[in-house]
Amino acid sequence: MADWNDLHVAHGLDAVRQQLFAALEAANDNSQPLPTAPSPECGTSEQGQGQDSAPTHPPEGQEENRYGVRIRKDDMLRHFRLIYGTDLVWDGMRGKLIRVPHVREAVGRETFKEWQDHPWRMIAEDVVFDPTEEVDPRLNVNLYDGFKMTPDERGADGCELIRGHVFRLCGQREEEYWWLLRWMALPLQQPGTKMASAVLVHGAEGTGKSLLFEGILKRIYGEYGVTIGQAQLESQFTGWQSRRLFALAEEVVSRAEKAHYKGVLKHVVTGDELQINEKNMPLRSERNHVNFVFLSNSTVPLELDLGDRRYFVLHVEDVPPADYFEKLADEIDQGGVEAFYHYLLNLPLDDFKPHTKPPLSEAKQRLIDSSLSPARFFIHEWRNGDIPDLPYGVVAVPDLWKAFLRWCENTNEFKTKQRWFCDEVARDMLRDRRDIRYPASSGDFKTTRLFVPPEYADQIGKKGWPEKAGDQARAFRFRVEVKHEAS
Repeated sequence: MADWNDLHVAHGLDAVRQQLFAALEAANDNSQPLPTAPSPECGTSEQGQGQDSAPTHPPEGQEENRYGVRIRKDDMLRHFRLIYGTDLVWDGMRGKLIRVPHVREAVGRETFKEWQDHPWRMIAEDVVFDPTEEVDPRLNVNLYDGFKMTPDERGADGCELIRGHVFRLCGQREEEYWWLLRWMALPLQQPGTKMASAVLVHGAEGTGKSLLFEGILKRIYGEYGVTIGQAQLESQFTGWQSRRLFALAEEVVSRAEKAHYKGVLKHVVTGDELQINEKNMPLRSERNHVNFVFLSNSTVPLELDLGDRRYFVLHVEDVPPADYFEKLADEIDQGGVEAFYHYLLNLPLDDFKPHTKPPLSEAKQRLIDSSLSPARFFIHEWRNGDIPDLPYGVVAVPDLWKAFLRWCENTNEFKTKQRWFCDEVARDMLRDRRDIRYPASSGDFKTTRLFVPPEYADQIGKKGWPEKAGDQARAFRFRVEVKHEAS
């Protein structure tokens, strides 16, 4: 026969408290016998989760009338937890944080005072959102209490059209198809996994982008998923980020604001911590577990840098016929989402990790090119050999500047100031200042400001470098002068 000490050791003080409450209620109700010695198995799942599920009816003993619910002191002792060092209270009956003054208004001053002075009042160290469930539920309120969707064991057989739809959005390219499936699967198999990348799907309307991510993937996440727009991104209040594992962002950044919000998006996509600022609540932080999908009908929805590792990009223009979506909707209605959930939970991940780099698709490269400043795009084109008659190599700064101005005239690109141009070019090339024979090979040595391709970085300053740098700089200057005379 176990005793109270055994229960305390096995399940903690909260389980003892629950048994004592049960005994007190039974003592006040002659129709219920008093419990005998408690057993270690009597610890409730409620305390094990660190959070109560939202009730569908008032708890036993709680008064209810046609005008609402009255919260009693015993209800507060059972379900309310003061967050240490704050004026916040966790209401486990409703699953929400409220401030102490609001609790007092809800229950009345007398009831609140009795709860406040009671020796059994519960206190939590902190409020956390920990899908890994590694925190101690006796010390913390965990805002995560598991996925609610039940997987359909038909798995792949029950979501054939859904998987085909994913393949279609990926342009029927297997590398991108399997990468996207594993990106969706990993955070479901290991809840709380923060992916180091986000998904961006853009293109024509009616391709089924929203159907996959809003109608299927977000449904799997349930209460831990959210759809946001520009208003949420611009707002000082960030309550939408709390308790989230998945966020679907639709048309969140207009073309004129892409550069301004690039830093904001970088933080929410890859940052470790989120600052949760809710109306009338103190600022608090949560660990960032949110994985993002961005949807847009724009040709250039976001700005990407060269070598970007954060975004997996799909550009979709193929609009399926109406009967395609009718069949897909029928599969969804017949448990296809639950089957797809099962399929993702059991998908082999192989060596796929949160930091696995997205493939560099043609769509992503086009978006990177469209996002580059004119100066960097000019260097990119020059380096790839797409600017005829301009040899790639060491170049004098004035000559590269002249070539850029002429290129802008031919391509209708925006001209910038020379010092801004040089700063942009320096992101892709090395600066050097060297005595070389310039501008003529038979002339005197002249101190010249140079841009050096990174391919030659290991040769700078070594024997023979001034001669090699001079040869390449003069060759570039010659081609610039020839093109100028021809024009």
